[in-house]
Amino acid sequence: MNVIGIIAEYNPFHRGHEYQIQRLKELCGTDYVIAAMSGNFVQRGAPSLMDKYSRAKMALSCGADLVLELPTLFATASAEYFAKGAVALLNSAGVVTHLGFGTETGNWKLLSALAAILAKEPKFYQEQLRQELRAGAAFPAARAAALQHYIHANDAQALQHGAGNWAALHEEIEKALSSPNNILALEYLQALDACGSSMAPVPVLRNGRGYHDTTVAEDFCSASAIRSCLKEKFPQQTPAMTYIYSQNGSLPLPETAMPKPAYDILAHYPHPFLFEDDLSALLHYELLTNDKELLAAWGDSSPDIASRLLAGRNCFTNWSGFIQHIKTKNITYSRLSRLFTHMLLHIRQEDLQTFTAPAYLRVLGFRKAAAPLLSAIKSHSSLPLITNAKNAERSLPPEALRLWQLDMRSTDLYRLCLTAKGDNTMKNDYRQPLICL
Repeated sequence: MNVIGIIAEYNPFHRGHEYQIQRLKELCGTDYVIAAMSGNFVQRGAPSLMDKYSRAKMALSCGADLVLELPTLFATASAEYFAKGAVALLNSAGVVTHLGFGTETGNWKLLSALAAILAKEPKFYQEQLRQELRAGAAFPAARAAALQHYIHANDAQALQHGAGNWAALHEEIEKALSSPNNILALEYLQALDACGSSMAPVPVLRNGRGYHDTTVAEDFCSASAIRSCLKEKFPQQTPAMTYIYSQNGSLPLPETAMPKPAYDILAHYPHPFLFEDDLSALLHYELLTNDKELLAAWGDSSPDIASRLLAGRNCFTNWSGFIQHIKTKNITYSRLSRLFTHMLLHIRQEDLQTFTAPAYLRVLGFRKAAAPLLSAIKSHSSLPLITNAKNAERSLPPEALRLWQLDMRSTDLYRLCLTAKGDNTMKNDYRQPLICL
């Protein structure tokens, strides 16, 4: 049985995702596709545009056979922790033979070499990294410079075969380390090595517009473009507006910008869309009531960041505006957004240190034709398979309950934000049935 695992957010599902699934099936002769998908909060530190069940339905309607939820603790963490958790989740299923992921470079040899260096962290690389950090460089820039120094001193000749010369190789390294999909690809490769997984990595060159491109087009639209368009058109979306577009399927997007099943689900979505600024009031309350010690204890925080939060909290306007006010070269927008999400979900630094891998496989949805896949996972998985939330707390071991409670809390927080926008119709995890197509 050939089974492809894909790590995704589908926020929302677009033609690039559809292409990736189709291409992976062609490359691997796949029997089934499993998606390890973020839940109601995503890796950049924000609520997902749509709830996790609607996004799971999109994936199942467009080529996936099974959608597993990546626990909130991993889904809202840094790229390294996100990748380790997602790879461990798919590996523990016991049936995944290939790990598919997107890249923004066709130089697979270079990407593999960079991942090998980062996995081993040779002494020369560590020294160069420390020098760059002492000089004031932000970590991503410091890492890129340290890798370039290391390769120039050790591996440049071997790698220049594909690049042609050192200047071209230097440019490729910078590109590889600045593109979101490449950064995650590097983390996936390291995670595969760290857990000794037998899953074969299968890179797919990204097709269509860039990750951050916000152009709304009739062919390939990025998820960022779709979200930006909806945020612009529905900045203060009410249930009445939701009812209007869910009845006539009218959206400010060309129908061809997304696979038709995904577009139809988006167009008839029964809830308001959520954005990070919808959590502003909750965040402001936390900032006003947390002392410095507590602010420093949340995941992705530090004593220096806590000081900045305290010094700037009286200038708070909203989520995104406050980040713009306090971010620096070394404290990025994404890190602060993840910190704010951790603050609202009560995820502490110690949680990130305690849990190194998921403790269960939570099914969000599956295709009926994938029943043999579910049977195989039940037989081979090293973790409990949860298909009924009501039974989870009785069946999970004590150490897994903290992770489970965070997942439940994330759904409660998501529902609270919808209620603040006038919609109280979303079901909690205990009342929502699995998506079955």
